[in-house]
Amino acid sequence: MPPKSFYDLAFGVSPGGARKDAHYVRGSLDEIKADLAYELSESINVYLLCWYGAELALHVYERGERVHSIDIHPFITVSVDGYPDITFLGSGKPTGYNTDTDDRDNVEMTLSDGMFSGELDDAIKVTVDWDSVDVPSLVGEIAVKNDYVKLIENHLDGLHDDDDFDEDELIDQGYIPYGFTDFEA
Repeated sequence: MPPKSFYDLAFGVSPGGARKDAHYVRGSLDEIKADLAYELSESINVYLLCWYGAELALHVYERGERVHSIDIHPFITVSVDGYPDITFLGSGKPTGYNTDTDDRDNVEMTLSDGMFSGELDDAIKVTVDWDSVDVPSLVGEIAVKNDYVKLIENHLDGLHDDDDFDEDELIDQGYIPYGFTDFEA
């Protein structure tokens, strides 16, 4: 199995009260954009992003090796009707949602509770400034539907083009299919 180039959109939280370890393996940036829009259309995922310290990164793999990682937090703006926009520092910490208020904790509690419960579903709009994200183009053979890839540095671990592995054997060896995988599901 020759190593392929692909994007890995990783969205997750460390095990604890919430669990998420979602990966979108794609061969085009347009697919990644659509996947992120889907993830952030659910207020519980916006909650995880804003208040639970979720990782949100785009990893770029060339020929099976991760060559670049981009933290997506600084490019996101969460707008909630009636509140200042939520933006993020490079560390993923939310900021901006309460700059003009005397009761910072109350605003944070109201927003986090509303996102967690779904009460703010219709009031939330998330935008990603993709024009400011410097995403390198993929080089080499690009992964496509029905391919399997490995999310580690050393993609070449004994699999060859002429090897005949079934899906379970590939997964047992650490490979995941093109598309969506949530290791916590």
